Amino acid sequence: MISVGGGVFYLFCLLIITLGLVAVGLVLGMKVMYNREKLSTYECGFEPLSSSRQAFCLRFFILAIIFVVFDVEIALLIPYVLSVGVGLSMWVRLLVLSFVVILLLGLVHEFHEGSLDWVL
Repeated sequence: MISVGGGVFYLFCLLIITLGLVAVGLVLGMKVMYNREKLSTYECGFEPLSSSRQAFCLRFFILAIIFVVFDVEIALLIPYVLSVGVGLSMWVRLLVLSFVVILLLGLVHEFHEGSLDWVL
């Protein structure tokens, strides 16, 4: 059991470490030079106070949606990968195989359509 003197020493050490970390954060935080760009809000590449009727790059939007779809599909495959050694039935294996084939066909379609091109 910690004695009262040991508890006070422990709290004093915590106070010193906390104040030291706050001081380091303040010192390092002062080195950042603020300018108009850093102080403005980020609006997906648009100027924050400009017209809201600007053209939006649809390719960026489609690429972002493709990323989200494939990210969710990978998250659906993780439980199967973790349970491979458990001894799954042939039905489950065929379902996962068909899911992966559909994913690959979608990826091939998006590649041939040009949705995965970064260059405008």
